[in-house]
Amino acid sequence: MANASHTEKDMLLLLRNGDYAAFTTLYHRYKNQLARNLITILKDDALVEDTLQELFFRLWEKRDTINPEQSISGYLFRVASNLAHDHFRKLARDQRLAETFWHNYEAMLNTPETPYQKELDEALYQVIDQLPPQRKKVFMLCKFEAMSYQEGSDMLHISIPAVRHHIVEANKFLKANYPKSLPLLGAYFAIYLLKGLF
Repeated sequence: MANASHTEKDMLLLLRNGDYAAFTTLYHRYKNQLARNLITILKDDALVEDTLQELFFRLWEKRDTINPEQSISGYLFRVASNLAHDHFRKLARDQRLAETFWHNYEAMLNTPETPYQKELDEALYQVIDQLPPQRKKVFMLCKFEAMSYQEGSDMLHISIPAVRHHIVEANKFLKANYPKSLPLLGAYFAIYLLKGLF
């Protein structure tokens, strides 16, 4: 069992053997410094908290691969940095998908021969109504009132990364649920609106 007299090497040996007290000690030893580093990259407390949870989950899951002869701090900061950059890579991909989604939606509604426009509009609003209240506010401001992320951030008193996160999650929810709300038009909608997303 871990105690204050154990060296870091001792802690890592205990961790490798599944000692949860050693894991907890390492968590409390490094979490604040890791959080300070992550906030400079992510600029959002909630994202930092999520990243820390993922980081220490991975540490526990891969504890048997840890080399007790090497510094654990270097490992933790490297994984934290990778997770932060993975977040931005995923965000960029999701934003590209969202842009294509809305471009196709607008193109479809602007096509004179497009049938079912009223049904499509009603279905869209029904799905939007299922979003959490704050996410719905952000989405409506940025997508329907054409506010920038900065303007939405100022109006709702949340950070720009938080606005961006809400938009990405809202777009993912719509992409997953909008076609399902149109059982009779689903095939037509899916072929037209989601084309080019994959």
